[in-house]
Amino acid sequence: MKDAKGIRRVASIIADYQSEPLVVVVSALGKTTNALEELVRFSRSKDQKEREKVFVHLRKYHFEMAETLIGNASHSIFDHLDALFVLLNKELKEPPDDKYFHYDQVVGFGEQLSSLIVSAYLQKIGQAAHVVDAHTLIVTDSNYTAAKVDWKFTEKTIQSRVPPILENGEVVITQGFIGADHKGMFTTLGREGSDFTAAIFANVLDADEASIWKDVPGLMNTDPKRFSNSVKLDQISYHEAIELAFYGASVVHPKTIQPVQHKNIPLKVRSFNNPESDPSVINNETSHDDQVHKVIVKDKQVLLSIASRDLSFIAEDNLTGIFKAFSRNKIHINLMQHSAVSFSVCFDEDNDKLQALMAALKDDFRLTYNKGLTLITIRHYTNELLEEFTSGKNIFLEQKSRSTVQVLVD
Repeated sequence: MKDAKGIRRVASIIADYQSEPLVVVVSALGKTTNALEELVRFSRSKDQKEREKVFVHLRKYHFEMAETLIGNASHSIFDHLDALFVLLNKELKEPPDDKYFHYDQVVGFGEQLSSLIVSAYLQKIGQAAHVVDAHTLIVTDSNYTAAKVDWKFTEKTIQSRVPPILENGEVVITQGFIGADHKGMFTTLGREGSDFTAAIFANVLDADEASIWKDVPGLMNTDPKRFSNSVKLDQISYHEAIELAFYGASVVHPKTIQPVQHKNIPLKVRSFNNPESDPSVINNETSHDDQVHKVIVKDKQVLLSIASRDLSFIAEDNLTGIFKAFSRNKIHINLMQHSAVSFSVCFDEDNDKLQALMAALKDDFRLTYNKGLTLITIRHYTNELLEEFTSGKNIFLEQKSRSTVQVLVD
């Protein structure tokens, strides 16, 4: 949903399914989340000039989108948008000490803005739509930026509020990615978490199916933007999908699979640009999993080697402290390797997190690192395929299992 054309297509897709009870989970418009992350950064660095520049551009983008779709300048949508931007500006002017808490109070505005615009457009064209804010439905803990769902309370709130709206013949519009903790403060479920939100609703409402709409033909065995010979996967199992998501496949959020698998709800990945095409289906069937290899490439990787200063073993007591440092700094490990006196880990590049992690570990360990590396994961690999992807590259780390190989290269 990057422009008015995209929102009109959303409305067209909704019209095709309106005969069934329908919950629509929307993401932020275009690159709004990226812009909000910039606003957090400029707010915390006290760069008022750059913050105001991004803020004005973001506000203009959303108001122009609403004007294009709604047209009527007296429509209440503009007052609602203005109120949200006033709240956003307040959050930016008064940043709290906790940067992760601050992040969650700011970035969720993207989904709130998009849901207002989508629902206003649907109502304009005669589609009965009702916005229910996700932060009043999805209850989480207070682990900001990667909140864990409190399923007991979330089930209670969704079941009490959503079915009556559906029974009234209205489409429920809600926001992906966001929730709130027990204190009522905004939380987020992890970057790109709208798919996970859809799976939560599917699970609680015992949906017949959950559909994720993407700008690709469906699930692909490789990134079509990187590889010209990518092929669509018509069907894979829940197990295969969660493996791919864990290793970094971008189409499905890692947490999405478990809620639908628990109730055997098919998860369909559909083409936003070609809605009539057959989807990729994720279900319990495993027979197709090893028929096609899958390749996941993650750029901008850091390799950090953590070694004991006195050649003592890196054992359980050391590893406990190391993992706590990673957890405190909210760093997800993509690959790890252990020897007698060192522990090597690969993770996504984030200089602020890297420096904070090294500060936490430097007194007890010798630290060395490489940046700008690439992690290649191949599911159902062959030796010939591995050679094809690593030929001419320096291999920093390699791990193999029966079905998966991971190599970290320059």
